[in-house]
Amino acid sequence: MNQNNWNILPQPSEKVVRQLSAQLNISQFMSTIVAQRGYTDPEAAFKYLQPSVEQLHDPMLLHDMDRTIERLQDAAFGGEKIVVYGDYDMDGVTSTAIMVEALEVLGADVTPYIPNRFSDGYGPNIDTYKKLIADGAQLIVTVDNGVSGQEAVEYAMSQGIDVIITDHHEMPATLPNAYAVIHPRHPKGQYPFGDLSGAGVAFKVAQALLNEGQPVEDQTELPTELLDLVALGEISDMVSLTDENRVLVSWGLKQINVSPRPGLTAVLKNAGKKDNEPVISETVSFKIAPRLNAVGRLGDASLSLQLLLSQDPEESTAIASEVEAINAQRQEIVEEVFGSAKQMALSDEYKNDQVLVIAGQDWHQGILGIVASRLVELLQKPTIVLSLTDGVYKGSGRTFGDFDLYQFMNTFHDLYDTFGGHASALGLAISPEQLDVLKEQVRLNSAKLQIHAKPISINTTLSVNEISTETYEELRLLEPFGTGNQQPVFGLQQPKINKVTTMGNLKQHIKLALENNVEAVGFNHPDWVPMVANPVGISFAATLGINYFRGRKTIQLLLTAINTSEATDENAAHKKFFAQVYKFIYAHQDLNFAQNLDKIAKQLNINKNDLNIMIQVFIELGFVHVTNGFVTIISGAAQKPLTTSITYQKYLANR
Repeated sequence: MNQNNWNILPQPSEKVVRQLSAQLNISQFMSTIVAQRGYTDPEAAFKYLQPSVEQLHDPMLLHDMDRTIERLQDAAFGGEKIVVYGDYDMDGVTSTAIMVEALEVLGADVTPYIPNRFSDGYGPNIDTYKKLIADGAQLIVTVDNGVSGQEAVEYAMSQGIDVIITDHHEMPATLPNAYAVIHPRHPKGQYPFGDLSGAGVAFKVAQALLNEGQPVEDQTELPTELLDLVALGEISDMVSLTDENRVLVSWGLKQINVSPRPGLTAVLKNAGKKDNEPVISETVSFKIAPRLNAVGRLGDASLSLQLLLSQDPEESTAIASEVEAINAQRQEIVEEVFGSAKQMALSDEYKNDQVLVIAGQDWHQGILGIVASRLVELLQKPTIVLSLTDGVYKGSGRTFGDFDLYQFMNTFHDLYDTFGGHASALGLAISPEQLDVLKEQVRLNSAKLQIHAKPISINTTLSVNEISTETYEELRLLEPFGTGNQQPVFGLQQPKINKVTTMGNLKQHIKLALENNVEAVGFNHPDWVPMVANPVGISFAATLGINYFRGRKTIQLLLTAINTSEATDENAAHKKFFAQVYKFIYAHQDLNFAQNLDKIAKQLNINKNDLNIMIQVFIELGFVHVTNGFVTIISGAAQKPLTTSITYQKYLANR
């Protein structure tokens, strides 16, 4: 396979594959993938495939854990009023639920507080702390936040109110002067794994608290009723699903499948989960997390916490309906803001920028990260989206490829009011006066950057005959998939495609019927539609999944990339150009082509005459229609090869 950004991973030696297969009783196919992940020793591979309690670390190795347990026990048994101060995202909400339920086991007087994204902001807020203390708080425990809250923590401690910080975010040079700071990467700690999420850290506190600091020798000695919350928090926060995170998330997903909380049952029903469909990490990422996160994005995330804590099925069903409505509202707001931001990004002012800084007014703060991600997907450029609210521009950034956006934007840190994040995502606030300076500096410093898409790592090539539901079930041993443990990707080289179908209101999805009753689907890739119109010589990369429909399970390939082989189709390069134009049309149906033809041709790096011809080909094939200069996709258009167009044939003849 000669695709430029497809990287076939090195294949392990036959000796290693045979050894793993024989000793672990798995197929050589599975042994190959396990070895590619670095587990070439049978013992290490067994631990990877069979997470166990022995792989968990002693929570007492966390710095200040002994002080924390003693203080929490004193507060619980002494009847002190404890406030658990959380965060408004999924990891923060699940962290709060974990700590609250653990303290309730001890009979503590505990009250959760979820900050409001808009009025409280992220992390300890001094005004909120003052109110909590005035209302009688005697001990404050932070979860999924705290290390950046020097002012608020200092105030509470000065009032005689102890603050215990449990957090996992990047630590500042100087930590708050709290009663205790629990952090997996604390410089004075000895904890062997630093990538716990907030929920993971909260669970380690709960583990130590409910076992009085004693070592755990069996899974039953753990607070297993909290593991489902750990799985939700860790998957949604995209921490590495390796080491003990793999153990915690594996067990948490099993708990959700066997005995889900009423709130999760209600959410999954609204999300359309089938009765025979298991909950896996993908379910959390695409069905549960977006819904629960939507609540905190638009308003008060306490509703999500209430849903997770509820033990009443009727109450859970009612709350889940509220959550579903909020999520629908979130989707509408995203579309509205995305439309406005997209028009700005495509304007003359921004079209040549290598790193985009898009700023608007009164865009909803809670969804700017989603909009930035959508723009990155569309334009394939690192993008920061800001909105002016109360005299300050605030927003989020997302990167493209392997570009370290945080490091690049940190170059201009003197311009910001606030700034934080990591290589692939960031948040910042900046004054209107400094925003123009920032845009100019970003343009100047990014002008010569070469930012490339990440290569697609392919484990091995497969034939259609090697794919079955049994293959998929065996791969499930590798679950949970996520950061640090990605789903295997397979290459299929020019398989026979019996039928091509488009799906979606705008025909932006494709379905390919292959031999051996295997189907392949690709979502939100209108650029693939022209490429598969004449399905000859097409290779693709895909992951394996299962389609659950009317009680039946069928194997399904989920396309991650497709490519047309120039060796079998001399017109492949032309088809790619047509695919590029079709994708542009799909994404810009609100743009008047007649008025902007020169700009569009320049952006697509083709001449105006070729662009006109391509649109004419799409009109001739019934893919699009033109009204008053606007080019729109025809829903339900039949698939036809480009070569059936007379205009296309003439176009090729004149090349």
